[in-house]
Amino acid sequence: MRTKLAPALAAAVVALALSGPPAHAQQTIAMSYSVVPKTGMTTQFEAALKNHVAWRVANGDPWTWGVSMRVAGDELGEYGIRSSGHSWADLDAYDAEFGPMALANWMATVQPLVESVSNSISVINEDWSHRPPQGRAVNLVNIATFHVRPGQQDRFNELVGQATSALKAANVDWYWLFSTPAVGGGMGPVWNVVGLADSWIDMEPRDDEFMEALVAHMGNDGAEEWAGSFGQVIRGTESEVRRLRPDLGTVGAN
Repeated sequence: MRTKLAPALAAAVVALALSGPPAHAQQTIAMSYSVVPKTGMTTQFEAALKNHVAWRVANGDPWTWGVSMRVAGDELGEYGIRSSGHSWADLDAYDAEFGPMALANWMATVQPLVESVSNSISVINEDWSHRPPQGRAVNLVNIATFHVRPGQQDRFNELVGQATSALKAANVDWYWLFSTPAVGGGMGPVWNVVGLADSWIDMEPRDDEFMEALVAHMGNDGAEEWAGSFGQVIRGTESEVRRLRPDLGTVGAN
């Protein structure tokens, strides 16, 4: 069975935007790097990255790294390098042990081929995520970014909790991760919804299924109220699609 994803709908369901996750939420940490190769150096960059990852494996890197490439949205051809499933203590341990050695190798082998690189840390709210079963194929990720209006985070939290419960009760066969930047800024909270898909056709919107799940969970009136309220708490969105590159990483993007 293929992984299903309705980008606009899955995003709406899981687009929680609070200043930070509720204290009770189960959380994991992801470390990500956004890398743009120098013009005309993509082939050399990929070869150097592959060798760098092989060096990490040979030298006992305790983390696994997924690589993806942006194929829809702004700045096509940008690479994402990501490791997740960590705690804050894991980040400290990595910086104290393997991190400095890995950075030295990167600077000597990959960095000369890089135009720009940036780093981010995100917090994944596992309670509002819906991960695919073990072994389910994931080849594309659709990242929808939601900006919540200032002062609306509590209402947004309530709406997302309702919709997430409705979708999980309906046992939908599309999957997502719910994350927020660890360092905020700007006007209001920001959350990212990482939709997990097998192929492009799995990104076809499924509005009817979404509304059916809401109606089954909260009735017709409740579903209509939810739909009207959700649009009022969002002030802007953007999205991108990335293709996983398992040939360049130690695992698929996670």
